[in-house]
Amino acid sequence: MTATIDLKKLAGDAKSLEPWIIQRRRHLHANPELSFQEEKTAAFLRKEVQTLGLAPSAPVMPGKHGFYTEIKSKKNPDTYVLLRGDMDALPIQEESEVEFKSTKPGVGHLCGHDAHTSMLLGAVNLVQKYQEQLPYSVRFVFQHAEEVSPGGAKDFVEAGLTKDVIGCFGLHVSPRIPSGYFGLRPGEAMAMVGGFEIAIRGRGGHGAAPHEGIDPMPATAAAILALQQIVSRRISPIEPAVVSVCWINGGSANNVIPDEIKFGGTLRTFVPERGPEICRMIEEVVTNTAKAYNCTAQVQTALSYPPVINDGKAIDAAREAISEMFGAQAPVEVPKVMGAEDFAYFAQSKPSAFVFLGVLPHGDVFYPLHHAKFLPDEQQLWKGSALLAAMPFVAGNYLTK
Repeated sequence: MTATIDLKKLAGDAKSLEPWIIQRRRHLHANPELSFQEEKTAAFLRKEVQTLGLAPSAPVMPGKHGFYTEIKSKKNPDTYVLLRGDMDALPIQEESEVEFKSTKPGVGHLCGHDAHTSMLLGAVNLVQKYQEQLPYSVRFVFQHAEEVSPGGAKDFVEAGLTKDVIGCFGLHVSPRIPSGYFGLRPGEAMAMVGGFEIAIRGRGGHGAAPHEGIDPMPATAAAILALQQIVSRRISPIEPAVVSVCWINGGSANNVIPDEIKFGGTLRTFVPERGPEICRMIEEVVTNTAKAYNCTAQVQTALSYPPVINDGKAIDAAREAISEMFGAQAPVEVPKVMGAEDFAYFAQSKPSAFVFLGVLPHGDVFYPLHHAKFLPDEQQLWKGSALLAAMPFVAGNYLTK
């Protein structure tokens, strides 16, 4: 063991905080706020930080709600380990019937950010108990707007809050991993993300006389099918990539050909230079397909978060901490996923590990992230707090040697 404290004792302290962590998670769950609107969430978290005797920073950027707080090390006061939790919710109507379900119609913590923030609060509480033994100072980042591009992580990096950091660590609850396990993935962990919005325009008319207009419907159908060929025929079959059409709007009556059909979707890749290439392919395919049907197309594409690339040494540090606290069976290797995360900006800036916490109890029905009935296993959250709190005491032995 290379940790500078007794990690089993730290885990025991975290277990004793379980009711405290759950109580705060339930408050956040019942009071969700959308990305860039987390005013009351941030106020609650600031009060919690102050109650623990720490000073929250000013908002990381004017008009935004993310902030941070710090616990100083006597040994290395100017060198930090960064721990991050995100706080925003999703525009989804929650369908679970728990007593602490969302009180806001159409808004819900259905990606687990309430859990992430509560685990970070737990880590603040724990690290305070061991402040005298800290080998490095700790910066706790309560991040806004993970769900909506350009995201909140970029604000913290651009504000210079990783310059004095040796490593960054974050957690995401995962209903794909059984409770009691932590998912680790060195290297490529989560994909680069982009999006596209398309309008195909013809000339509307009566559905009984399609020859008198220019029907954008078959052009749209052909374009959507043609987009499926980008991954299957223009990207190497051994390279993961996704182009998915996720919505379509157009038309208003059974016998009216519309002037225009709109649709859009997402793209994913692990190769940063592939993102612009796929955007260009989307524009080529849609524009030329529309032209073949005597229609015109407007294509808008945009790239958002880069891929999450975990540092191997940072992952090894997390693996050691997990194994010491919860047993050698607890850390498991997981495949990379096509989901995206703006933690990628922290990982671009400094050696980082983004770890997945299993929250699916044995035998429970699987509801994925962003599902209206997603609820994580609350009894695992203290373990997430323990892992976050452990990293300042382990990371240096891997990242500074």
